[in-house]
Formats: sequence, structure tokens, C-alpha cells
Amino acid sequence: MIARSLLSLLLTLAFCIAASATEQRLLTPQDLWAIKRVTSPALSPDGRHAVFRVQEWSIEKNESTSNLWTVPVAGGEVRRLTTAETSEDAPVWSPDGTRIAFTSKRGKDENASLYVIPFHGGEAQKILELPNPIGTPRWLPEGKSIVVATSAIPELAGKWAEADVAAMKKELKRRKESKMTAKVTENRQYRHFDRYLTDNLANRLLRVDLATKAITDLTPGVDRLFLNSGDIHYDIAPDGKTIALEFNTTAPPFRDYPNADIYLIPTDGSGTMKNVTPENKGDDGPPLFSPDGRSVYFKRQETPYYSGESEKLWRHDLAAGRNTPVTEPIDYSIGDVRVSGDSRTLWITAEEKGVMPIFRLNADGTEMKPVYTEGTSTGLEVRGDAIVFLNDTMNRPNELFALDPKTGAARQLTRFNDEFMAGIKLGKVEPYWFKGANDADVHGWLVLPPNYDPAKKYPLVQLLHGGPHTMNRDSWSYRWNTQVFAAAGWIVTWVNRHGSTGFGEEFARSILNQWGDKPLEDVMKSTDALLQRFPNIDGDRLAAAGASYGGYMAAWILGHTDRFKALVNHAGVNNSYSQFASDMTHSFMHVMGGSPWGDVEGLQRNNPMFYAKNFRTPTLVIHGELDYRVPYGNALELYAALQAQEVPSRLVIFPDENHWILKPQNAIHWHWEMQSWLARYIGGTPTLEKPNFETKDETKPGDPKAGATKPTDASE
Repeated sequence: MIARSLLSLLLTLAFCIAASATEQRLLTPQDLWAIKRVTSPALSPDGRHAVFRVQEWSIEKNESTSNLWTVPVAGGEVRRLTTAETSEDAPVWSPDGTRIAFTSKRGKDENASLYVIPFHGGEAQKILELPNPIGTPRWLPEGKSIVVATSAIPELAGKWAEADVAAMKKELKRRKESKMTAKVTENRQYRHFDRYLTDNLANRLLRVDLATKAITDLTPGVDRLFLNSGDIHYDIAPDGKTIALEFNTTAPPFRDYPNADIYLIPTDGSGTMKNVTPENKGDDGPPLFSPDGRSVYFKRQETPYYSGESEKLWRHDLAAGRNTPVTEPIDYSIGDVRVSGDSRTLWITAEEKGVMPIFRLNADGTEMKPVYTEGTSTGLEVRGDAIVFLNDTMNRPNELFALDPKTGAARQLTRFNDEFMAGIKLGKVEPYWFKGANDADVHGWLVLPPNYDPAKKYPLVQLLHGGPHTMNRDSWSYRWNTQVFAAAGWIVTWVNRHGSTGFGEEFARSILNQWGDKPLEDVMKSTDALLQRFPNIDGDRLAAAGASYGGYMAAWILGHTDRFKALVNHAGVNNSYSQFASDMTHSFMHVMGGSPWGDVEGLQRNNPMFYAKNFRTPTLVIHGELDYRVPYGNALELYAALQAQEVPSRLVIFPDENHWILKPQNAIHWHWEMQSWLARYIGGTPTLEKPNFETKDETKPGDPKAGATKPTDASE
């Protein structure tokens, strides 16, 4: 009897444990920071192993760490290569496949430094630290030297001797500790994204001898950043004699349009630089040598400003010195590009109708065919017949995959988040089409709440994507995550409205000088189509939320319709005049219909603030003070107009964030603000309590001072 009771108890416990193991819960904003983020794959020269970076975040510490891992491409156990409590980055294999170079800021390092670690085991060796961070290492084919990028004070760089480095370090320390903090310029472009360009820094490519640690400056004549973005894009020829570098030809004061060109630079230290794409006034880059050393591939846009033009693949013939288009007849904007080992085949990614497939085509651009079309594929790497890439969907964060080039079959190599995601209940995701502006076929993504019941009524949230020339992909996001919104009890949709990429260049460029009209019509017709298809969507509980250009659309909606019960405007382009304080003003007059000194009428017509007298919809306004792409005055002006007209509104400013809210605690609070605001006006159940972080807020949703109303449940 006792044995039978014990057996019964054990069976009950086993059942409970099994049930608990399969029990799922809703996705929360905190969960986004518990996910391991797989990035940056690189293939060994023989194509048998991949090395990649895995980033992990601590909400408590408000910071991340990342380490390097490896996995056999044929499949097998992943192995952790580094265990430092810091951020390892930019892994790259030695030509013989025995070592991996990477950058890291370890121990007493003041900046990201160059390290090399044996692949088969052993400690990482520090090779070089400089006054400024080191990045983008590349091995020379002889395996004895590595090229790295850094920045320097050009007047002090000299020959990079010990005295030169010491003098530069001293001056940088003086600048950092100076109590005079003025930023002074006479240049047209003087900021980029979240930093100033007034510090007189120049990028340099340096060749580092591993045995002697001797440094050779390969670009001694460069007196500015290669690109004002700070990005470094270069490749080394298979014979190691030449570097192809993407470099902005436009010099200070930057009054002309930025013009990135491809320059060829010898690795012998002579410092000569030859521009091989001078004929194009738009951007060319980044460069990629073919394995046979005969060609440099690069992407080209001929319009010298941001306009929705597709990026086409071009080829520079090194022997003939001639540039020829490769994908000109193909109506795709090219993403990643890689060349097969025999230089006869190209592997590329390109946006296509809501997904990001991998395509195969001949080296001359003919016979382009999709090979793998699921979700969003990025980080493409090719070595011989070995192909690896990152892939994610709205239901799964990035993992590393291998592709069979003959069959197109993909194998998942890593499963860092399988167990975690198995415990999360997600909503159903599906694409849909409807007739939008000009009777065009317009695409959207739909995400239903995880516990969707067709017998219940639900609010609808229209997410408004930014860009404007980007595409809503079947992809996992750590900021605007559709599943996080759906978990709050809302039906969620992203619309790839006019101006979106991935649907042909004409569609992307169709909103030039008319940013608001067609996209608004698309959003409204999408709403109508979904209301007709889902009678259980409550037409009285509609909301919209967006950032950047998506914030522009929120402000445009605010001035043109009262149909929505609540809006969220994050980092929105709310006032066209304010955008002339942006970090990049060259293109704005060409895409927004005018300028304060030119066609003022055209500019006003496209200016959301011009319609401020129509503002009626309760609006949450959010912005980061370090946002130089869309200066945060945009938020203050919109909020002032709302408050002056007694429109329910709430302002959230993050003094230490840029165009994106990137710090974990700030991001969680950001989600709480959005969920609480929307729930106040359209119902729903926020998936998080108010974060237990210190805030400077004197009101909260539900406080009469904030004009609150009681939230209602989504099922009511």
C-alpha cells in the first residue's frame, strides 16, 4: 500500500513537473533583455568552422557583455572561445585557420585593443593598444601582420612611434579633462547621430607586425574621418598588396553632398590613394574583392541624397580600370554581398515583400534566383561551398544557420534561445495585402494576441515604421517588437505603406515631396480592410504608434484625422523647420517639398506642425536628448502645441539616449510608458508593472493631473 501511494505521489510530481515545463507565459519587455543576441559570424578559411559573437545583457548593471563562440559548419556542439567579462568584437580568422584576431577592452585596457587567440585552445594575447579604440581587424595573407582601423589627431600621429603615441594620448587626456566644453565649427555637417564631429580626429588604417608590434600607417595623408558616420568599410586583396576603402570624397566644410567613393591603397606604406569611382556623385561602397583578385564589387546609388533609390551592385575591373553595373536591370536594393571561391557566383541578400531572402546569381548579374526565403537573413558569409548566415523572424531571435548551396536547404547551427522561447506564448503572425493609395497592392504584417479569442472584442494598434525608406520585415526586434505589443491584448499591424523598400524602387520613391499623403491613405485603408476582415476589432479603440518617420506619421495623423483614440510619437519629425538642425541637412529640402529659404509653401504643406490647429488626439511624446538625427526640439514643440490646446498629452525625455532607447532600464521604462498610455485609452493589459527604477516623473497614468481615464480590459 505504501509502495503504491509512493508510486502515485511520484507520478503526480512527474506530471506536475512536465506540465510546469510546458507552461507558457506572455512576452514582457524585460524578456527582450534576457535573450542571448547572436551576431557577427565569420567562416574559417577551410569553411569548416564559424566564429561568432554572443551578447548578453544585465538589467541590473545596465550594461552588456559579449564573448566569442565557435561551431562546426557541418553541425555539432558550440564551444565558448572567450570568457572575459567585457565585450569581445570583430572576430576574424588567420589565413591558416589556427588563430582568431578580435578587439576587446580587458582588464586595465583604456580602449578596445587588438587581441589574438589560438582556435584550438589557449589564452588570448594582447597585441596592441592605442590612444583611441581599435576596430575592424583584417589579416594580411602572409599571416604575420594584421591591418586595423583607429582614429588619430592627425598633427600628432607622426610615424606612430612611441613618442607620437604618448603625445597623442596626453592631448586626448587634456581634452577629456578640460573644463571648457564648447564645440566650435564652420562646417555644414558638424554632428552625426549622437556625437560631434568637431574634435579634429582622422581615421587611419595601420599595419601591425605581430612579431615586433611595429606600426605602419597605410593612410598617412588622411586628415578626417573616412566617413562622417564613423563607419569603417574596407577589404584586402587576396594577394595582400592592395586595400579597397570606402572614403568620403567631400571634404570640410561639407557643403556639397557627402560622396563615398572606392579608393585603392597599397599595403606597402607609401600612402598613395586612387579613387576608382570618381564619376558617380552618389555613394559607392562598401568594397569587396573577388577571390580571384580581378574585381572589386560595391553597391552604388546615383542620387546624392536619401531618396528611396535602390542600391545596385557594381563591379570594378582592376585590370581595365572600368566600372560596370551588375544588377541594374533587377528591381531590388542589394543588402549583403559575397563571392564564391571560384569568383563565378554571387550570393546576396535583398528585401522582398516583407522578407529578406538569400539569392544566387552569376557574377555578371544574370540568372538571379531565390535560394532561402524564410524570415530575415543577414550576416551572410561564404567560403568555398560553405555558407553561414543569421536568420530571425517575428517569432524567433537571431540564430546561426548553414546553407546547402546546391539544395537551398538550411540547417540551424545554434539554439541559444530555444529553451527560453519555448516558455513564451506568442501570437499568430501572418502577412496580408490590401488596396492602398492609387489602388496599389500594399503589404502588411498582422500579429494577433497570444490568447486570441475570435468571440472577444480587441483594440487595434497600427505600428508606423520609420525610414521612411525601410521595410517591415518578418524579423525579431529588440525595440519595436510586435509580439510585446500583441501580448498586451492588442491586435497589431505593421503596414509597408508607400515609401517602403522591398516593393520596387518606384514604390519607395513615390512619397518624395509628399511624405504624408499616400502613407496616411495606406494606413487608413489597412484599418478598413482589417475591420472588415475581423468584426471583433473594436473600431472605437484604434491607436497608432511610431518612431522617427513613424513619429512623423503619428504627427501627420494627429493633424489629419480624429479616428484614433491615442497616439505614441517617439523621436518624431514633427516640425520640418526643426529638421534643419539635424545631423544631415543636405537632402531634406529635396524630400520634404522645400526649405525655409526656398519653397516655403512646399515645406509647410508637408509640415505636421502646420496642421496643429487640428490636434485633438491624446498623444504620448517621447524623445532622447542626444538625438541629433531628429533633434529633440521636435518633441518639445509638439508637446507645447498639444498642451496649449489642452489636448491630453504626456512628455517623456531621456537625457542620455539618442535616436534609439538603448539602455535596458530606460528601454523597459519606455515600454511601460507606451503600454500604459495605450491601455489608458484603448484598453488592454500591460505586461509589466511600473519598473522599480528612479524617475523624475510627478504624474503617472491614472493620476487626474495627467488627464487619465480608467483602463478597460481588451475583452470588454
